[in-house]
Amino acid sequence: MAKEKINAKNLNNNLKRLSEISEWFDNQEEVDVEEGLNKVKEAAELIKASQERLKGIENEFEEIKKEIETGDTSEQ
Repeated sequence: MAKEKINAKNLNNNLKRLSEISEWFDNQEEVDVEEGLNKVKEAAELIKASQERLKGIENEFEEIKKEIETGDTSEQ
C-alpha cells in the first residue's frame, strides 16, 4: 500500500496518485505480480475515496443550489 494515508478530502492528490499508478503499469515491460497487486489495491482505495469525495461535493453543490432557489444564502 501507499506509505501516505489516502485522504478522501484531497481529490486532486488522489487523482494524481491514480495517474502515477496508471503510468507505472504503462511503463512496465514485465509487471511484478505482487507489486502490481499492491498498486491495484491502492488504486481501488483511491477510487473509493475519490467517489466518496465527489459525492460530498455533489451534495454541497445541491445545497448551494437549494439555497439560491429559496433565497436563503446564510451559512448553516
